Amino acid sequence: QAFSLLFFIIFFIMFASVENKMNTKTCMENLGYCEGTSQQCDERCKAKHGPEAEGECDVKDLTCTCFYPCGQGSSPLEFEKCYGGAGVCGDKCGPPCCNQNCAEKYYEGSGFCDSIGHIYLCKCQYTCF
Repeated sequence: QAFSLLFFIIFFIMFASVENKMNTKTCMENLGYCEGTSQQCDERCKAKHGPEAEGECDVKDLTCTCFYPCGQGSSPLEFEKCYGGAGVCGDKCGPPCCNQNCAEKYYEGSGFCDSIGHIYLCKCQYTCF
């Protein structure tokens, strides 16, 4: 009977840990070129997004992809959003173009032009997955 109780407790702990991982939402960011090693990519990812972030280098196209926890916003609505970029806004690509680029680049993405000094950047927000 003690074995049955121990088995049930172990099963419950395993189920709870899997359930917790399934509920964790993640943001994703392309960090550009990597040299084929995930360690260097992982270090860049952690430096940018904190210790819970994980970077992976795709050896096929040498691209570093960073996965980090969703919910680093200041308001409750921002906890379900991730943020990224889609280049520069300007004469060739204004707000409608920026919004379209974000929609194509990110799942449920939308974009807006934001100025930083004299530079207008296309900023995107998208739903965590």
